Amino acid sequence: MRIEAAAHEAGLTSRDWVRGVVLQRLKGVWRPDLEDAIWPVTVHRRSGGTLQELHHLGCWVPKGDEETLTTAEARDLVASHEVRPCDACQPERFLVTTD
Repeated sequence: MRIEAAAHEAGLTSRDWVRGVVLQRLKGVWRPDLEDAIWPVTVHRRSGGTLQELHHLGCWVPKGDEETLTTAEARDLVASHEVRPCDACQPERFLVTTD
C-alpha cells in the first residue's frame, strides 16, 4: 500500500501519517508498509558542488516538488554516501533492513 492510500484510509494527510509511522518506529512498533515509502531528496548548491540530502516524507524541509527514492534506493544511496541524511528528520533510522 502506498503512503497516500494508507493516509487516505486513515483520514490523515500523508505527512501526518508518516509522522505516526515514525513515532511507532521510535517506540518499537514496526510497520512493514514503510517498505513502500518514498523518500524525498533535496539538492543544495554549494561552492564545492551540490549536496543531495535525503528526508522522510514527514520532514518539514522538502517543499513537495523534489525527486523521490524508493526505500531500497534510499538504503543503497545512504550506504554508499551518495546522499546525506537530513539532520532534522534523521531518515537513516528508518532504513534498517527487516529480516
